[in-house]
Amino acid sequence: MSSERLSLRLEEGRSFDALGVRVTRLIHPATVGSTHLCVAHTVMAPGDQVRRHHHDNEEGFFVIRGHGTMYLAGVGDIRLEPGLAVYAPPDRVHGIVNDGTEELHILTALSPPPVEGAPPKFADA
Repeated sequence: MSSERLSLRLEEGRSFDALGVRVTRLIHPATVGSTHLCVAHTVMAPGDQVRRHHHDNEEGFFVIRGHGTMYLAGVGDIRLEPGLAVYAPPDRVHGIVNDGTEELHILTALSPPPVEGAPPKFADA
């Protein structure tokens, strides 16, 4: 049996709080040793906001539960609802607000994975 860690539970993920909400990094170099992928889970309470930012990574979003609005440069506002997937190309400014009445749960995938400890590049900075 291998000692390699290839699975973990949500509560074992690494917290990343620099965007204005808690992001839990699940698949990441610091958790399972991935080199080309990060998978994260975000829970946003009503009124919470992910500050508009950009990065060199491409990012995919999948709405699990709740409603909100995502801003994506070049597209504008996208209404988030369960079952919707959104792709943000590298260096594209994006941000999210939970303007619904319940928690907004989003699963994200980034490639390459973000560097641990690297600060976000905010659009308003």
